[in-house]
Amino acid sequence: MARFNLIAGAGVDEDFQRGNSAYDRYYGDPTQTPNPNLRPLSGQLYAVKMVVSDLGTCGGVMTDEHGRAVKESGEPVEGLYAQGNAAANVFGHSYPGAGATISQGLVYGYIIAKHAAEAR
Repeated sequence: MARFNLIAGAGVDEDFQRGNSAYDRYYGDPTQTPNPNLRPLSGQLYAVKMVVSDLGTCGGVMTDEHGRAVKESGEPVEGLYAQGNAAANVFGHSYPGAGATISQGLVYGYIIAKHAAEAR
């Protein structure tokens, strides 16, 4: 993290060239300088193994804010969680852009795990 923060602070990604192209900079954070694709990190970090897969869901089980599957009445099914291709997309009928399904998976994976652990 120390090395990454030096690179991010300088605004030059020597390892992966993030922010070198106009395309990268367009999708970056314009308020982040000197490179809209990098910023120094702080706090606690988590690592998650990522694997390549296909994108392909247009529906699934409806869930509540904790990721619990819900009945047609809206009542949660205790102990049954759904996420990813098994659940309805939190973005509805739209696709906000590249990485959206990954971020949805990471966020709801965390929310579900935390809720399930607290429910025990």
